[in-house]
Amino acid sequence: MIDLKNDDDLKQAVEEMLANSPRTTWISKLTSFLEHVANADLEERSSRAFHDLIWEKNPVSDVGMGTVNVSSALDDTAFRQWIAEESLKALPNDKMELENHLQSFFDELVTRVLVFSKRKPLVKILRIMAGFFPRHFTSIAANAKAIECHRALLGKSSKKGPVKYQLELTERLNEVLGEAGNSPVELATRMTVAWELLDRYVVDKSEAPSVDTVPGDSQLKPLPALQRRKGLTAISGGMATLIGAIAFVSDGVSKEELMTHLRAEFPDYRESSLGTLFNVLKNEFRVIEQEGDLISASNLGTSILDTGEPEDLMPVMLTRILGFDGALKYIQKAGGCSVSKLCEFLKTVNPGWTSNFAPTSLIRWLREFGLVEPVEKGVLQLTERGQQWVEQVYWEPESLPPLVKVEIPESTFTAQGGGFDIGDLALEKLLGLLGKDMSINSVTVQQLHFGLWANERRHFAIMAGLSGSGKTLLARRYAQVVSEYFDGSMEENVFVQAVQPGWYDPTPIFGYINPLASAAYVRPALLDFVLDAAARPDEPFFIILDEMNLSHPEHYFAPVLSAMETGESLRLHNEGDSFDGVPCKIPYPNNLAFIGTVNMDETTHGLSDKVLDRAFTIEFWDIQLDSYPGWGQRSLPAESEQSVKQCLEGLIDALSPVRMHFGWRTVDEVLDYVDIASEASPKFVLSNTLDQVVYSKVLPK
Repeated sequence: MIDLKNDDDLKQAVEEMLANSPRTTWISKLTSFLEHVANADLEERSSRAFHDLIWEKNPVSDVGMGTVNVSSALDDTAFRQWIAEESLKALPNDKMELENHLQSFFDELVTRVLVFSKRKPLVKILRIMAGFFPRHFTSIAANAKAIECHRALLGKSSKKGPVKYQLELTERLNEVLGEAGNSPVELATRMTVAWELLDRYVVDKSEAPSVDTVPGDSQLKPLPALQRRKGLTAISGGMATLIGAIAFVSDGVSKEELMTHLRAEFPDYRESSLGTLFNVLKNEFRVIEQEGDLISASNLGTSILDTGEPEDLMPVMLTRILGFDGALKYIQKAGGCSVSKLCEFLKTVNPGWTSNFAPTSLIRWLREFGLVEPVEKGVLQLTERGQQWVEQVYWEPESLPPLVKVEIPESTFTAQGGGFDIGDLALEKLLGLLGKDMSINSVTVQQLHFGLWANERRHFAIMAGLSGSGKTLLARRYAQVVSEYFDGSMEENVFVQAVQPGWYDPTPIFGYINPLASAAYVRPALLDFVLDAAARPDEPFFIILDEMNLSHPEHYFAPVLSAMETGESLRLHNEGDSFDGVPCKIPYPNNLAFIGTVNMDETTHGLSDKVLDRAFTIEFWDIQLDSYPGWGQRSLPAESEQSVKQCLEGLIDALSPVRMHFGWRTVDEVLDYVDIASEASPKFVLSNTLDQVVYSKVLPK
């Protein structure tokens, strides 16, 4: 593997290139051009014909894609005269003075040409400067490619600007190869070395969005529709946000530093939205890159920062983003079209775009990049930039194939349970299976089992009562036993969802369309579980909503409450028949049972009649210490354990009238505390230890 930052490797690579038939035709044309320019006097350099040569017929490199029309500038006598005079000024010998001189020439030329053009013709300007100053410029006139070559030969560095990159590239080659000779052919040959190195050793042609068919003449390489990114994410600030982020990371920052910067720029964004924005910068627009925890500007990002123009993004957009090329072609063929018609067209490009959300986002970027502009209300036409870029689209833009509508079968669930017969699992059998692993109250299990399956569709039970009384444990174990009896499993047929405070709508359960990635649906794991249940109606499925009243169930659970009552379809979203693989609605899965656990304290909400009317409610208040399954499981002496039991019984008797007593979790923790204290403390006194743990675990309530 050749390392062009190594002097010996670089020298060897250049020698091999020059020995193996360099591009003689190109070098011959370039030699003649350099000789012509060097011999031109002030009068010729001021002529329209000479400027047509250096601006439009310059063999340093092809102008490539997205050429800028500068004919108005070339028609201006004063403009041509200024260039002629400046180009003949002697160059300073001092390195710093030389850099300042060339940079001033570049800056002033940009300023003057922008009087006649809205766009910056950077490639043409760099070709002109290479013709005037061949000893200090290479034939790589595309700034992004010059940056890529610069990094390959000198390593990563902070933003320098187009002139500085050229000067450092030629200086690097001079250090290793020696100064180029003075003849036009020697200068022409040296100028092409950087481009040859880039083409042979640096560019990954399998990944590049464009390839050079001849030096500097790039041709786009479109990906098939199925391999393209599905749309563009709309971000606040557009190009200004891209450039601001690139500038912030240009010298290299940590990811956390970048995230802090984005938080300051977008204080209203959630952390998840900021993470999406980071991925947009890195993976969608490719303007930043990450090595470990270090974030810096990519070659593409650095070039955009240099120019402030979106030109270098266009090859990526046209070849990697679904619908970008097609939208420009559609507007071109129509001679302009309304936004609504363009949205409808884009929805045919991606049948998964069933709303205008994703198409509108893409259209915003077309405007942000200066490719289209409104000519009247709601009507768009191509700009000069848009017209020039659409001419690079030599292929017929592709669309995704139509969506194959997958019908989720209607449930065959019956009053006995559905595709499975819940009656096959007798209560005695169920109690036997449950009793293998836990101490249970058979009456409670009977209530849960019959209450859950009594209705042919509405399988919803709520277990309310003491915290730590075994509600969730019973729900999990019951769901596992029933699932396994009908050839299911805990992993596939049971889902435990811890309800969080602040659930004000169904999105935590059924997901939502990502506002920063308009073609993506945020899918909670619970949604996939519900879809799986709907697709497998001959198996029972269980969702356990743990502490379901930390938020109002009538808010987040509303679609389920309505569907289980009416039998109508369960609606997941309103974006057409399907969005990002999620159907808009499914038949209510009659094989799906919900078990909610409820604690009643100051951190929870009461349950409304809407919820209680649909649920079978079981209360867990009666705690029988004799039924506790952990007696005799610890190393405590029997008499000590009996003393603990008597203490706990007394506490339960005293506290239960006001429902301040406790469940198995507290019993576990009291016994564990006493057990470890008896083994670890040489001064263990049972009464003192009990006093400590009761004070810590029981009395705070």
